[in-house]
Amino acid sequence: MTRLGPTVDAANLGGGLSEKEPDAIGRPELRRVRDKLPERLNAGILLGDGGFCILGWMLTLAGFHPITLYNSTLFVTDPDPRRSGLAVEIVAGIYGLPQAAVEELARTNDTTPTERRVQTVRQMLDDLLENS
Repeated sequence: MTRLGPTVDAANLGGGLSEKEPDAIGRPELRRVRDKLPERLNAGILLGDGGFCILGWMLTLAGFHPITLYNSTLFVTDPDPRRSGLAVEIVAGIYGLPQAAVEELARTNDTTPTERRVQTVRQMLDDLLENS
């Protein structure tokens, strides 16, 4: 069993995602992100603290290897240059979300107190699903 942090089993995350057409929100993929949220989210994308922020979680569920998230809080590095770039842009492209929505999701993740972070992020995902 491959571990992606203290409580994440890679075999149970599901397969990767393909890039969506612009403005085509990936509802099933967003539901999967919401439904599989970990018990704890970090502030910031780095996995060094033993967990994920929401963008790191979304990238991992999309099939990115966790090592792509270790070197930077802003940039995703992948051997395929089409899958490398600013984390916000990569997440927006994969999930078919407006970049502003991804930025707000990341900002909310990082500024919400730890004890309310997962609940708050889950509500934002619900709102994105409801309004898409």
